Amino acid sequence: MLKNIDGTHNDKVMHKDHLVFAVILFVVTAFVFLFICQKVLKIVEDGCFNRLREYAEVASNEFIMNNLHYGGALQFVADALGDRGDYSVDSLQPKLGEMQPFLRDQKISILLPGDTVILPDGVVTSSSKMKLSFEQEATPNPHVTVRLESDKQEEKLLYHFVPIKSHGHTVAVAYWNFSLGLIHQYLRKDKRYDRKMYVYVINRDDGRLIADTKHDSLKSVHDYKNEMDNEKGLFSALVDSVLAGASGEACFENYWEESNCFYYKPLAVNHWSIVISSPEKVAMSAIHKVRFILLCFGIVVLVFFAAYFVLLRRVAIRSIVNETERMKQDEVGKVRYMQMKLLGLLSKNFIHIYYVNPESGSYVVYPSAMNDLYKEILSRFDCNVSLYDIMNNDELTKIHKDDLELCHSVFNKDAFLEMMGPNESRKVVDMRWFINGNWVWLRHTLIGLADGKGDGYVLIGVEDVNDEKVAIEAERERLSVIKGLSEDFTLVSFINPSTREDHLYYVKKNNWADNPNWKKVGNFEDRLKLIANTLVHPDDRKMFMEMTSSEVVSEKLAAKGAYYVNYRMIINGVVEYWQLKFVMAGKAPDAQNQIVAGFISVDESTRLQLEQKEQLETQAEALKQALSAAQAANSAKKEFLNSISHEIRTPLNAVIGLTSIASAHLGDSERVKDCLVKIDQSSDRLLSIINDILDMSRIESGKFDLKEAPMHLFEVVHEVERDIRNDLQAKDLKFELDCVGINDDEVVCDKERLRQVLLKVLSNAIKFTKEGGSVSMSVKETPLTKSSYAAYEFRIKDNGIGMSEEFLKTVYEPFTRESAVSRDVRGMGLGLAITKNSVEMMGGQIEIASRLNVGTEVTMTFEFKLVQSKKNDESNDTANSGFAGKRILLVEDNILNREITMEILQDNGFIVTAVEDGDIAVKMLAKAKSRPFDVVLMDVRMPVMDGYEATKRIRAFENKDVAEIPIIAMTANAFDEDRKASFEAGMNEHIAKPVSIEKLKDVLAMFL
Repeated sequence: MLKNIDGTHNDKVMHKDHLVFAVILFVVTAFVFLFICQKVLKIVEDGCFNRLREYAEVASNEFIMNNLHYGGALQFVADALGDRGDYSVDSLQPKLGEMQPFLRDQKISILLPGDTVILPDGVVTSSSKMKLSFEQEATPNPHVTVRLESDKQEEKLLYHFVPIKSHGHTVAVAYWNFSLGLIHQYLRKDKRYDRKMYVYVINRDDGRLIADTKHDSLKSVHDYKNEMDNEKGLFSALVDSVLAGASGEACFENYWEESNCFYYKPLAVNHWSIVISSPEKVAMSAIHKVRFILLCFGIVVLVFFAAYFVLLRRVAIRSIVNETERMKQDEVGKVRYMQMKLLGLLSKNFIHIYYVNPESGSYVVYPSAMNDLYKEILSRFDCNVSLYDIMNNDELTKIHKDDLELCHSVFNKDAFLEMMGPNESRKVVDMRWFINGNWVWLRHTLIGLADGKGDGYVLIGVEDVNDEKVAIEAERERLSVIKGLSEDFTLVSFINPSTREDHLYYVKKNNWADNPNWKKVGNFEDRLKLIANTLVHPDDRKMFMEMTSSEVVSEKLAAKGAYYVNYRMIINGVVEYWQLKFVMAGKAPDAQNQIVAGFISVDESTRLQLEQKEQLETQAEALKQALSAAQAANSAKKEFLNSISHEIRTPLNAVIGLTSIASAHLGDSERVKDCLVKIDQSSDRLLSIINDILDMSRIESGKFDLKEAPMHLFEVVHEVERDIRNDLQAKDLKFELDCVGINDDEVVCDKERLRQVLLKVLSNAIKFTKEGGSVSMSVKETPLTKSSYAAYEFRIKDNGIGMSEEFLKTVYEPFTRESAVSRDVRGMGLGLAITKNSVEMMGGQIEIASRLNVGTEVTMTFEFKLVQSKKNDESNDTANSGFAGKRILLVEDNILNREITMEILQDNGFIVTAVEDGDIAVKMLAKAKSRPFDVVLMDVRMPVMDGYEATKRIRAFENKDVAEIPIIAMTANAFDEDRKASFEAGMNEHIAKPVSIEKLKDVLAMFL
């Protein structure tokens, strides 16, 4: 219905809404009709299939009743003839004679072993004529089979067999049979199917198919799959369903050249199923009738709608034509009237209005408000210039650079002409103009109007919206700030202090606060109670309610602008740390201050602080322990230095004192000799102390290496015995040595380390055993399953002062000594610590058993690799005469060491040349054309040039004879890394100071 300018109504005309309504009505009617048809056809189809089900039930019941009746009779006969001793024909005849009337009436026969059959009338015959076999039918349980009549091949008989048992074994079989044709004759009497209903009985075990009495054989249903199946394989699917023992129904097309409907179900007898079949045109005749009726009804409805649409179209065309003619006559007047009305309305809101020709861009201005803003804008416009040229002159318009692209896209000819079209006739554009030194927001409303002649124009209304835009932008910034701050919070609420009513401003999604019930709570105190009772930790609940009461919050906020309450909440069974923050903000409508309350999780930061606090406490405890350890270390260090000082000063004092005594009595050779012997003993003691300290240092630094080589155990044991002989004699100790248990004398091990551990344990035994006591050592070998290895046990026992149980717990710790004897016996407490580490480095074990004032027994066990013994008849005698005339270059910076070494070497026949540093030695050898010396003894630490550098330069000589001269390091650097450095520099051997004369002679013999 159209309205004119004055608001009067035109005559009713046909709109497109009528057509749309008619189409929708037709579609809905069609869908409803199709739905009803589908339901009706489904009901009729179910009724047709129900008829097939009824006949299937009849045939099934007939089949089952016959089997149940005769099955009971057969079981009666089987029970009567059961548990007999003899089942021959003669033995059974009396009993069967008694049952003759019953057997004849029920047509029951007896099948005996040997394929003999006793018929109901008592005649004995062979079962082969009936194609029966006792072995095949003598099953433990009753069963049913279908067979062809031997005389009538077209008739099928149902056989029911029941075993006759004696003492649990099948000794005979009672059976009967009847013709299946009786069932078919019964079912075909129904005239409604015009003898078009068929019955099939199928054995699910082997697929045998019983179709009717005139069928030529007992064929399997599988034989019909290929010849009767259609393209979709529906017959095969039906056969598979029947053989699976299922019930169902189906209709097939192109089956036996026509459509057929089937219903099938399993029988209750021995894996048989029954199938009822009828032609689809007979079984579904009711559906065809209903389908024809519905089709006729649908055609009638379709014709009705077609007539309705034709009539509706003719009326619509006539009405539209008449209306179009009236509209053409009044179009011009209507447009003019609308323009005037529009101008009157726009002038109330706009500063001024532009009347623009979209083709040329010419315009006329209708002023509305003669203010400064209007005058400033009009001063930039020339009414003789196209509006398009003005709006595209950026310097003239002075529009903000961010709005220039929008201005150019709207104020152009194409855009204005597009507004004359049917799609878009109105646009609103907001832009910033630079006016009177400020950026001012102006809104431009563009309305496209077309007159009845096809021409048109565009109205542009300009409106000052600067205050609105500034307010919106300020509000947007404020909301952005609030939103940004609120996103860190889970729940933010505005509270009225006087009424305690709150307004939920922000609730984080997927959190404990995202609960519809929260919004139903209007009072903040009730909200706090709900949170306290459901979420706050029980231990913090009382504190939470007290610290969030209105009095406390008001008091805290009056003193300070913000107030915090920290507490714990239990969320999903996990304890988390939270904070409730109160802030005074803004004014409420009733001119009172508002309070903002925000719930924020501080779990991560709080736990971090707790972890940092725990770490600080742990660090403080560690520092305390470290301080205690440092103090203990300082104390141990002090004790160690005191012990070292005492142990070193004692033999050193003896050396100094005895040297003074010997110097004062040079004329008394016996006195001097005695002093020299004691000086030698003190030197050995001093060297032993230094070696122990060095060994302990190597053990602690992990640089304690073994030097394994073939050696003789007897040799080591006897060397140890010689070394302790003087100490034993000095204290008048009895010593027993037992080496009888050694079978394999030659083994691979570190000879020096083994000798060292034996000496240290024996020295302790001698040291802590009183005069007149006894010390013993036994060595025993034990074979191992591991090839080429043997175990050796060294047991050292004494009857000395022993050790207490408390001291045994720390006996292997360095610098540990028994307090009761530490003052009476000298020592540093390193012996057993070095011994234990040495034993374990060699792969052995050490055990100590001791009782105070009774004695001590130390047991050490090792596993040594055996060496295949080779007899060597060569003499090992090394004659000193071999050194006579040999030339040695001695490179030593220390004068005293140089004199001592020269004296020793010269006494053994060497010709010695001595220099004080490596630089002199290099220059001396560089001048030689041939090798001037047989060997070089090189110190390492020397001024000018050390021994390593000197060796490297000698090895670099072009004269290979001189460059390959043997060089032996003789230095106080006694660690393994020092020995390694010597070899890396090019030296041939390494000897640690102080130098043993015998050791030096052995090494020199290797190169001379």
